Amino acid sequence: MSQDYYGTLGVSRDATAEEIKKAYRKLARSLHPDVNPDPEAQERFKSVTVAYEVLSDPEKRAFYDRGGDPLGNNAGGGFGAGFSFSDIMDAFFGQQGGQRGPRGRTRRGSDALIRIAVPLAEAAFGTTRELKVDTAVMCETCHGNGSADGADPVTCQTCRGYGEVQHVQRSFLGDIRTARPCPTCHGYGSVIVNPCEECSGDGRVRARRTLTIK
Repeated sequence: MSQDYYGTLGVSRDATAEEIKKAYRKLARSLHPDVNPDPEAQERFKSVTVAYEVLSDPEKRAFYDRGGDPLGNNAGGGFGAGFSFSDIMDAFFGQQGGQRGPRGRTRRGSDALIRIAVPLAEAAFGTTRELKVDTAVMCETCHGNGSADGADPVTCQTCRGYGEVQHVQRSFLGDIRTARPCPTCHGYGSVIVNPCEECSGDGRVRARRTLTIK
């Protein structure tokens, strides 16, 4: 290892993520160029920032602890950020790694990526911001059920509750059978007979929320 990142931040090798963050902020306050114009302090500030970049990232920290260079060309030591074998399973077999069946109506929303510009001093010392984001919340009219009369969804007659339909395509290799989401129930395996007018049967409505981030 070319640099002792733990020693640079003054923490032990078993330090928690919160302890590493506190150590970095404490050093950054005293070494930041806006506070300390000493050239040596500026160089140490750079070293402290590099150490925090490595130790605050679980993957880079683990790679560093194994004796690797987390900032080198082979830092990943694997398939790259975001790689998952479930991605391959989904590509070949569809959702849930080949486990056929209807998808649940209760589902997690997609992650939101919001980019904001902050001054260098705030990035180093920390700050608090309020962001307004559009998100999906439970429909208060049907209480998330999706049905206007509160009745449970009924089994889809097109796919018989499987959430998918079989499609056969002829080729020179023979018949190729594939499964596609049911066009009637959209993969849920059930349909809402009397959908809620407020949410159109989705059980969720769009709303704007204010989030406080640090």
